[in-house]
Amino acid sequence: MVDTNILLVDDDQDTCASMSDIFLDLGCSVDMAYDGPGALELSEGHQYRLALLDYNMPGMNGLELCRRLKNFQPSVVVALITAFSSIATTGAAAEAGVRCSLLKPVNFSVLMPLVEEVVNGSVNTIPVEIGHGDVSQRNAGVAPYQERRE
Repeated sequence: MVDTNILLVDDDQDTCASMSDIFLDLGCSVDMAYDGPGALELSEGHQYRLALLDYNMPGMNGLELCRRLKNFQPSVVVALITAFSSIATTGAAAEAGVRCSLLKPVNFSVLMPLVEEVVNGSVNTIPVEIGHGDVSQRNAGVAPYQERRE
């Protein structure tokens, strides 16, 4: 796999370590942070192609982190990892610039198509459009912001 810089952010250090091991085995470069401020600090010195952000973290949730990260790395593809889901979260995530949502525990067979699109440079970054109570995106290879399940 082509070198891909990935930012993993989760307050559960075991989750970060497990996911990091898998990505490292695939040849990716991985940085880990356990909270939003730590992730922002890391991102000041590194350009990421993919950011996997836990939604529910103390101090700064994944949506706020996404908004801040996108301010200075607008091309980063963000996936939200969450055990929680609701229509309100879906709309807020789309507005924040989240590409898709993955439910915990993360199933790598669901995540890997997104990673492959990031590596190949084929992820469409047309802004998410919100209308009529749903979230959609035009011309996207990976399903636009949606909950991804098996």
